[in-house]
Amino acid sequence: MKRLFSAAVLLSFIWNLILVLGVVLNMDYALPRAAGGQFESFPTSIRILYVSQTFVLVYQIFIYLQLLQNRPVKPIWAPKLFAYLGLVSIFMNAISRSTQEQINVIPAAIIAVAFFIGSKQVRDK
Repeated sequence: MKRLFSAAVLLSFIWNLILVLGVVLNMDYALPRAAGGQFESFPTSIRILYVSQTFVLVYQIFIYLQLLQNRPVKPIWAPKLFAYLGLVSIFMNAISRSTQEQINVIPAAIIAVAFFIGSKQVRDK
């Protein structure tokens, strides 16, 4: 079960990375799935915002891989921060006007649960 969940988390990260990079590169597939699905072309300001989001996502992946390998995580509050960030992501995707963006609730929830579990793992060490 743990392997299955870990695979789901990694697939969720891959989905998010593909989506975020799609916004940065202004790809057609990302248009209905990000930023409320309201743009025919992503404005430069949104694309710049998503560049920073890409760095956060890469750092989340790094922290998750540390947790997966049972390595120490610094700072120890990072998993809890990412868990709460995941809750915000769930909410923002759920209220989107775009039904295709609302589907992003699923990977957001998987990642949030992984970080809530990870925050307990860090706390127990």
